[in-house]
This record gives sequence, C-alpha cells and structure tokens, in this order.
Amino acid sequence: MSDINKQKSPFWDYINMKELLSENGKSVVEIIVFPDLLQRRGYIHGGVIATLIDASIGSAVRSQLKKGEVSATVELKTNFIRPATGLKLIGKASVKQRGKTLAVGTSEIFDDQEKLIAIGTATFIIQGQ
Repeated sequence: MSDINKQKSPFWDYINMKELLSENGKSVVEIIVFPDLLQRRGYIHGGVIATLIDASIGSAVRSQLKKGEVSATVELKTNFIRPATGLKLIGKASVKQRGKTLAVGTSEIFDDQEKLIAIGTATFIIQGQ
C-alpha cells in the first residue's frame, strides 16, 4: 500500500467516517451521525449515504492495491431502500472484479438497527503512481 493510501482524509474526519476493516478486497466503514448530516426532514442526507458507498468500496479496492498504485472513482450508483435514521451507518463492501485498470465493487449500507438502508456499486480506475 502506498503512502498516499495511509494519509488521513480531512473530509472523512469532518463527517466522522472511520475505516473499521480493509483487507483482501473487503471493508467495513462507519459514520457516526451528527446533526449536520441530516436533511430538513430529519433523515440522514442521501449524499452522506452515497459517500459511504463510495468510501467503503474505495477502501475495499485500496486493500488490493500494489505498491505504487492509486485508485479513483469513475462511476457510482446508489439505490436507496429506506430513509436512514439512527446514530450510525455502516457500509460493508467488497470488490467483485479487479482487472489491470478497473475494479468493480458493491456496498450495502446498514443503520444502527441493522436495517438495510441502501445498496450501491462503483467502478474505480487503478493507475500507477
């Protein structure tokens, strides 16, 4: 894993997002919810959920990168299942296919009651640094 992948992310810090697991093409990423993440009706904003899908798949992809490789999102799809409430969201992701230049992954987002909130897919480009 390159040094760039070990750096902290100010955005992750701002939204209370933490990587709990990242190995062998799988990841678990968590967001602790605070009021700034809510939309006007009191639900967790859809953009936060999409961010967690992107971040959890990105974490799973990073766990498979070789030294000198970096990745970036090139496509993201989100399916919202139900409105999200609660104290935290958990994204569980895995890489479904990794080629030389592209990786495709999926993520499921759960609330703190273990209810499925959303599912998503993302494609990441992989490049040498």
